[in-house]
Amino acid sequence: MSTRLTTFTVLGLAGLLSLAACDDDGTKPSASSSGGASSGGASSGGSSSGGNLPQEELSGDITASRTLAKTKTYLLKGLVQVKSGTTLTIEPGTIIKGDNQSKAILLVEPGAKLVAEGTENEPIVFTSQAAEGSRRPGDWGGVLILGNAPVNLPGGKGSVEGLLKTVKGSEYGGTDENDSSGVIRYVRIEYAGVELSKDNEVNGLTFAGVGRGTKVDHVQVRYALDDCFEFFGGTVDAKYLACQYNQDDGFDFDNGYRGRLQFLVLQQDPVHSGEDNGFESDNDATGSGNTPLTAPQVYNATLVGKNKTVDALSYGMLLRRNTRGTYRNLLVTGFPAAIDVRDASTAAGASDGLLSVSNALFFGSVGAGVTDHIAFPEVGATAPDKDNDGGFDEVGWFKAAGKENSWVDPKLAAPFSATTPGFGPATSLTQGAAAPPNDGFFDASASYIGAFKNADDAWARGKWAVWSDK
Repeated sequence: MSTRLTTFTVLGLAGLLSLAACDDDGTKPSASSSGGASSGGASSGGSSSGGNLPQEELSGDITASRTLAKTKTYLLKGLVQVKSGTTLTIEPGTIIKGDNQSKAILLVEPGAKLVAEGTENEPIVFTSQAAEGSRRPGDWGGVLILGNAPVNLPGGKGSVEGLLKTVKGSEYGGTDENDSSGVIRYVRIEYAGVELSKDNEVNGLTFAGVGRGTKVDHVQVRYALDDCFEFFGGTVDAKYLACQYNQDDGFDFDNGYRGRLQFLVLQQDPVHSGEDNGFESDNDATGSGNTPLTAPQVYNATLVGKNKTVDALSYGMLLRRNTRGTYRNLLVTGFPAAIDVRDASTAAGASDGLLSVSNALFFGSVGAGVTDHIAFPEVGATAPDKDNDGGFDEVGWFKAAGKENSWVDPKLAAPFSATTPGFGPATSLTQGAAAPPNDGFFDASASYIGAFKNADDAWARGKWAVWSDK
């Protein structure tokens, strides 16, 4: 689905931010009943209990720069806004617990900065205030970063319809592609995405109009009620992003997002029944030609679906509503279908090369009738085989000479395991892979398919990336 950062409301005295969200069919799935955590090929360290540390409440506007120390835990209550011109610094190892009753949200305004720079062994953790073993998706709100980078909304600013005039600072977007909203590094966000009202949820981590001066790497979002990561316009770059067991899309791009992303991994919750896509990309909600067009550059991603059929259809990549983009070195497995290029405007971008998926491997699609693990043939009268893109042939496009795409078994160690997942192949998948650009951001040496070089690639292991609560 695609959450729209265009309908802010304020709920009660807490002044809560509301983000309109809906599934692809206009409905919102209920929370999964799976409860507890899954485990993976990573340490289960990095406890988010806080032990016996003293707890301090964090609420209201932050109007002067301050530091949160790891010698305390913090209870985030209501809408906490870091005001423009202010920096909120969080020490490595600090735990921030989101309050459920007040639907806690941390909002960083344009012109403000969040410096949340943890380490591999001392991550910064945003989690639920509920006791371990009782935490669930949607226990609290989430983290929203707003900036001054370009978006394709009319007037160049995010629409904040419904926001009370007494609550300022939630407008986003501007002209500064290099705008900085701070640093987010070695951070974990758990059990976020609270439902504020019907069809209004908050993502685990939202970037809106955020510029490439912001440094983002080694961030995990797990058990979110909505998307793990959503990018509304902006140019922010990010590396080493992990999404686990969320209840909507893994990575969602909208409103002219044009950043660079590398080393992304998603493991979907096999219990949750919803239209949960790996990548979902739209130019905007209406599929307009508003510029800049959404066009991320993505290299080295591993998207792991539910490996089962459920009552709602999902895709490894749902590309629609006039989106563009460059996708290389992808590994997609376990979805009903790996890809759907939806609507004629998006298909036009695929035909002229402005939407490109190359050097990718699709395997293990579980949808009935999917051709070579790639896509539904779209020659029938009803979905998913109904033509939704003006006759565009995803399978032929994917298989075209020169694209270096494949549809063979990558022989991953255990991507679907709920106890010890292994996302890397035994042997590096270098055949057909592309060399990422040597542009100062991408790791140009990652000439292999997927987010992991091999089974020993340990970037998603350690205390910062937790795949089990046990």
